[in-house]
Amino acid sequence: MKIRLLLFMFCFYGGMALWAQEQSTAILPADAVVLNYLIEAKEYAALYTGKIETPYNVAFENHPYLETSGYVSGTLCYNRVVYQDVLMRFDLFRDEITVVSPDVPHRVVLNNEKFNYAVLHGLTIIKSADEKGAKTKFVVLLHNGTFPVVKKQTLRILEESLSDRTLSRTFQVQRQYVVYVNNIPYAVKNKNSILKLFADRKKELNEYAKQHKLNFKKGIEQSIIEMVTYYENLEERK
Repeated sequence: MKIRLLLFMFCFYGGMALWAQEQSTAILPADAVVLNYLIEAKEYAALYTGKIETPYNVAFENHPYLETSGYVSGTLCYNRVVYQDVLMRFDLFRDEITVVSPDVPHRVVLNNEKFNYAVLHGLTIIKSADEKGAKTKFVVLLHNGTFPVVKKQTLRILEESLSDRTLSRTFQVQRQYVVYVNNIPYAVKNKNSILKLFADRKKELNEYAKQHKLNFKKGIEQSIIEMVTYYENLEERK
């Protein structure tokens, strides 16, 4: 029985649910979620009410944001309403998404409970529960199929004392890739971990990886997506 990830269909119908119902169809954020749903400009004010972003009070050699430190226009589904052309940025260290109004230079942190999904830098950002289900975290959805694939990114601060007695601080990113099988998360980091996860098709998957010269060291994301997609295709042929 197939179980698929519903990508926050509740933008129209109700609350948020990352995990799918049986026999459901995976849905990417698109106009089909909230078909031709237009909102007046004044309704955007709901986005810019809330906690003001706290600036970092120390200097870093790099930045903690997804892709770029600047605000980028994207699509946001917030409290079941889809907003277009919203200036946003995603702070990986604090696990916060902030928005800025074109008219007022206030940087507001989005309410985690009202967040449904966002499309930023061409990437789909969703909320995912941790392995214990105790805390949700923003993650990047890489593949939205029968077996969804997400990328979790966590930052830590590295401090180094320099010769002039100053302290250099740098954000270091740690990435984890997770495949959901029957709504259960499984961390994968190489070909062997995928073969172990889908052991019933180990031979076919191994041959596919060799034929397509998948390189997990140089292109882990694409390699994971290709192998999971191929496994899905094999399952559909049953």
